[in-house]
Amino acid sequence: MEEITLPYANNARFKIGDLIQHFKESKIEYMIIGSTQVVLNVHPKPKSLDVWIRNHENARAYSNTCQSVSKVITQLIKHKSFSLGLRKCPKSNRLCKALVFCDNKK
Repeated sequence: MEEITLPYANNARFKIGDLIQHFKESKIEYMIIGSTQVVLNVHPKPKSLDVWIRNHENARAYSNTCQSVSKVITQLIKHKSFSLGLRKCPKSNRLCKALVFCDNKK
């Protein structure tokens, strides 16, 4: 299974399958990226990719550091299951950069 490297979590990794499973279990088609330089407990977009990565077991030691950086996004969109798009943020109702799940098995 392909892994995504987190450069700001001491090069910790998570399996891309973990993220795919999250999309499927949550029945969501996209996730706002939400890159923000704040500590986790005051993150303004709690359902964002940034928060999901920070809460992943392999990145928890670095949960107060932004993790949805461009190097991570680039790795994700190289995978056939994801693309980058603009979608409505559930928190702000504005269009924001989003990771879009491209599930071919729908």
